[in-house]
Amino acid sequence: MKYKKIITLFFAGALMTSCTSDDVSSESIFDTTAPERNEFDQWLKTNFTDEYNIDFIYRYNDKETDNTYNVVPAEVDKAKALAILVKNVWLDAYASAVGKDFIKTYSPRVYQLIGSGEYRTNGEIVLGTAEGGLKITLFMVNHLDPNNLYINQTEPFRARTLTPLDLNFWFFHTMHHEFCHILTQTKNYSTDFQQISAGKYHTSDWINVDDEDAPLEGFVTGYGSSEYNEDFAEIYATYITNTPEAWQSILDKGKVLISEDFERDANGNYVYEKDAQGNLIPELDKDGNYIYVTDENGDIVYEKDENGNYIFVLDEEGYPVVMLDADGKPVKKLDDFGNPVYDVDFETGQVYYVYEYEKVPMIEYKKKSTKTYDTAGSDAIEQKLEIIRTYLKESWNIDLDVLRNEVLTRSAKVSNGIDLVNYKIKD
Repeated sequence: MKYKKIITLFFAGALMTSCTSDDVSSESIFDTTAPERNEFDQWLKTNFTDEYNIDFIYRYNDKETDNTYNVVPAEVDKAKALAILVKNVWLDAYASAVGKDFIKTYSPRVYQLIGSGEYRTNGEIVLGTAEGGLKITLFMVNHLDPNNLYINQTEPFRARTLTPLDLNFWFFHTMHHEFCHILTQTKNYSTDFQQISAGKYHTSDWINVDDEDAPLEGFVTGYGSSEYNEDFAEIYATYITNTPEAWQSILDKGKVLISEDFERDANGNYVYEKDAQGNLIPELDKDGNYIYVTDENGDIVYEKDENGNYIFVLDEEGYPVVMLDADGKPVKKLDDFGNPVYDVDFETGQVYYVYEYEKVPMIEYKKKSTKTYDTAGSDAIEQKLEIIRTYLKESWNIDLDVLRNEVLTRSAKVSNGIDLVNYKIKD
């Protein structure tokens, strides 16, 4: 194709040299007319270009993409929804917390949207890129559902493929991450940061580090374990997009229980924790279900009355609830030889099966204890966070927690839905 263009240009040159008697036109050979803008284009000009000096590109332009990958254009309605979200949740959050001049100065000049992701041969999916502080490219735009928006702020280990898709993971975490790179590429941060996890980075195999396992090694995500610059940006982006409770759950993953000594009273019995009302506190599993007491064989232990008889589950009328098998059929009581047990009505002579009743399982309650943890992972994360906090304040006059509060507050409103007609998040 290039060879063909060269011939065409050469031929045009020959024509020009043979027509020297022709008058030279005063009109430019380039198109100088202003581009036609639709309603969305005009909104982008007003809210991105005029207000923040940003060129928001949603139409596909192969000159703005990496032609190494096969990608698809962003769908217009989804691009419009994301533009509204970026304006409200990202740009305006920084403008409110740090100042509009700051974001106009340091935000990338170009935002490019791509409908799909860039898939690499090692299994990585590129969610966003930042090019020298001038441009941010956001991928996977066509996965956004404008009618079912969700920004996860409370479950840092939520499965990424669950629907509705988490806009923090797919977009905003990436934007904060890439913007952090712009800041640190403009002003250096303390080299002390590099030393905290020196020797622990997974340069070539970070993709095999699960996010839930990363805190044990001192990282907030698997990607953060790849190298120290990514570690810095991942802590920054993770901190400001998660609630304090969610952040604490990440830190808790960075602790390992070494030992637990249970308290006992003068008689040698366990001492149990109680709530504000004085009630015992049940032990719950990760899904919120009761944990039951088991015997040495792992079988559930059931409650008994003072006479040693089992206590049964009662229905609303106070009758014992019959135990059902997997098929929903009543379970017959068997004797020691495996034969059904019968009951006889002596007045009528009729024989009945005796059924098993649902016994009340013994619930495990929280015991008072002294726990000893290895906190090396969580300590490393907190040390690095403190360096980030100091860097942002001293180098950029950014209060990390003020920014975080602004981001979380704006993100929470997204669940109200989005008004694509009036270009705003619903009240």
